[in-house]
Amino acid sequence: MPTFSCTYDSPIGQLLIQSHGQSICRIETITAETKDIQNDNLPIFRETKQWLDTYFLGKKPDFTPQLELCGTDFQKKVWNELLHIDFGHTATYGDIAKRIGCRSAQAVGQAIGKNPILIIVPCHRIIAAGGKLGGFSAGIDRKIWLVKNEGFEDSKGSKFKVQSLKFKSSKYA
Repeated sequence: MPTFSCTYDSPIGQLLIQSHGQSICRIETITAETKDIQNDNLPIFRETKQWLDTYFLGKKPDFTPQLELCGTDFQKKVWNELLHIDFGHTATYGDIAKRIGCRSAQAVGQAIGKNPILIIVPCHRIIAAGGKLGGFSAGIDRKIWLVKNEGFEDSKGSKFKVQSLKFKSSKYA
C-alpha cells in the first residue's frame, strides 16, 4: 500500500501529513524540509488542511477527516477515546483509563505517547491528575501552544502563559 505525504505550515512548525489514499494515517512535526512529496493533491489532504486551518484559527472544526488509526487494539481503543474529548476540554490519564475499563493510567499514557495523528487525535488535551500538563511527543512548548489555542486554563483558573515560544512564522502569526 503506497503512502502519500504532504506538508502543512502551522504555528507550531511544519507538519507532515500522511495517507494511504482515503484517510489520514499520520500527522507529525518535522524539523527538516521533506523531500519526495507524493501526490499532495489528494482530497483527504485538502480536507485535513481545511480542518487544520480552522483549528489553528482557534475555532472548533465542525467535521473530522477520515482517520486510519494503526496500532495495537489497546492503542486504538485509547486513541478513539481521545476523540471524545471536546475542543477546549481536558481529561487525565486516569479518566481515559476508567472510560475504557483499564486499571493502568500508565498503560494509557504509553498508548497516548504513540498517537500517530497529532492534533486531530487530541493527545495534547491529556493532563496529569494534579493538573500539570504532562508530556507531549512533539515537545512541551507545542503542547502549551495547542492548549492556549483552545483557551485552556491551568488548575488555578489562569490562562496558560506562553512566553518565548519561537516557532516558524506562518499565516497564523
